[in-house]
Amino acid sequence: MDDHKNGVPGEEPRVMSREDVYDYRGITLSESGEEERREEPGRGGFHVHVFSPSAMPWWKKGLFWGAAAAVIALFLVAAWFFLVGGLVIAGLAAAAYALKRFLSRR
Repeated sequence: MDDHKNGVPGEEPRVMSREDVYDYRGITLSESGEEERREEPGRGGFHVHVFSPSAMPWWKKGLFWGAAAAVIALFLVAAWFFLVGGLVIAGLAAAAYALKRFLSRR
């Protein structure tokens, strides 16, 4: 009778993997019978999240690549602005220097 209440009748108990334990939202017991709790965020340790674009839906991939293209375009526009601005300033400085030298010879 107890088996029907706790699971599927005739099903063998199984050992959960570490990932299953952390993803499970109920109470889990360790091999010694003690309750294992999920670590609270902010309580020591590092949590590494792996980013996989292949697992994303198509619209999120589109947003991701669109944002990446926008960042690259903004970088190129800023680089072009500084390049052209620097050349204009350098040209003005060269013209002022040449004019100063020309006027000081007279």
